Amino acid sequence: MLIANVSPRTGGKTTDSGLLARALRTTKSKTAPNGRLVKGFDADHSKQFWQWAQTAEFDFPVDALASARFHREYELASDVIGVVDCGHTENHPDITDSVLRVADLVILHMAPTSGDFERIVEPVDKTTIADMIKRCAPLREDGTPPPAVVLMNRTVANASSVKNYRKEMTAEGWDVLTATIPRNEKLAQAIGFPLPERMTGPFAGFEAVVLELEQRGILS
Repeated sequence: MLIANVSPRTGGKTTDSGLLARALRTTKSKTAPNGRLVKGFDADHSKQFWQWAQTAEFDFPVDALASARFHREYELASDVIGVVDCGHTENHPDITDSVLRVADLVILHMAPTSGDFERIVEPVDKTTIADMIKRCAPLREDGTPPPAVVLMNRTVANASSVKNYRKEMTAEGWDVLTATIPRNEKLAQAIGFPLPERMTGPFAGFEAVVLELEQRGILS
């Protein structure tokens, strides 16, 4: 299974990619009693995900593969879940298009803000992410676009923004996860440091994402 993490611009996507991969490794359930094998892919020219993995000595590999030929060049064993940190779709649509050709799930990362909403739904001179997902269908083996969900991050507890933008994104045809990632200093400063041993405290949201994807039958 290959999970593509996308956003039109900076949206906590790299942080989310690393911590989601960690949650996939450590979350134990009936579906995965020992957690899961994971491999990361850095499909962003900044190589921040890859560099983080080297600096913090991740316990899973991360390949640097920011290429418009990603769909031909990536390697993933059948029993491993791939987690892709895609470059910003506004700046590198060719790379995202390539990743979408082989992705089994797309996670759109956004903060519940007007800025993120507008960049996703009504970009001034860019293709919307929804249209990018749709247009990849003819190039995919099954001829259909991959399933996609929205993960809201940098959320504030009890703030109306989460409810409001969940409603707005649903109206736009998006499937919004119930799980959210909070605004938190530990999360904001996570890049460059070792991944947490346990997904507790501010990191618990990532385990909640894994369990929700399991419950929905998206993640096996």
